[in-house]
Amino acid sequence: MSPAVTPSARDQRTYYVSDERLHAFAQLSYAQRLQWVEQCSQFVRLAQQAMDRDNKKSAMSAGRRLMHNDSNAEFD
Repeated sequence: MSPAVTPSARDQRTYYVSDERLHAFAQLSYAQRLQWVEQCSQFVRLAQQAMDRDNKKSAMSAGRRLMHNDSNAEFD
């Protein structure tokens, strides 16, 4: 018996797509659909890279603050 997998918050997302949008997507050729998916994928990758950069900057900044605070500490 395999252990139960708890879905992440990312797996719990839901989206609403109007009937009009679904109809418009259905009218696209397969090549246009693939291009749309590729563009969405590129957008997500760029957004993830930006978030990773921001998180790295925040972590580095927090580390500098911590090091700065430690240098001012007095020891008995």
